[in-house]
Amino acid sequence: MVGVTAAVVGSIVATLPPSCGTVVVGGVAYEQCGATWYQPQYVGTQVQYVVVAPPQ
Repeated sequence: MVGVTAAVVGSIVATLPPSCGTVVVGGVAYEQCGATWYQPQYVGTQVQYVVVAPPQ
């Protein structure tokens, strides 16, 4: 049986898993995918997502 491992804060992904939702906290947009939070960052014209701690 394979366990699900939480994403490591600071890791970067190119695409998000399905069923994520945008949440705005303090004027900053995050993507929440279950218990994992991502913050989009742009590199040139491409977007990548950085795993962050849940915003307060």
